[in-house]
Amino acid sequence: MSKDSEIGALPCTPAVAFRDNAFRSRTVVFPDGDTAVVHQSVVTVSMPEHVAFLNHHADFERADKSA
Repeated sequence: MSKDSEIGALPCTPAVAFRDNAFRSRTVVFPDGDTAVVHQSVVTVSMPEHVAFLNHHADFERADKSA
C-alpha cells in the first residue's frame, strides 16, 4: 500500500474553534504534550482529545456555541 493511500484513508475530523476568555495570545499545552497557539483570542483544534480538553477548560468557549 502506498503512503498516499494510507493518508487518504485517515478519517477527516472537523476543526473546532474556541474563544479564549482569559488571554488574547498564549500557547495551550495539552496533557498529551501537544500544543496549540491562541491568536487574537481564538484557537482551533481538530483532535477529539483536544476538543474535549478545551470543552472542559473554564477559560475557553466554543466559538460556534455547539456541543
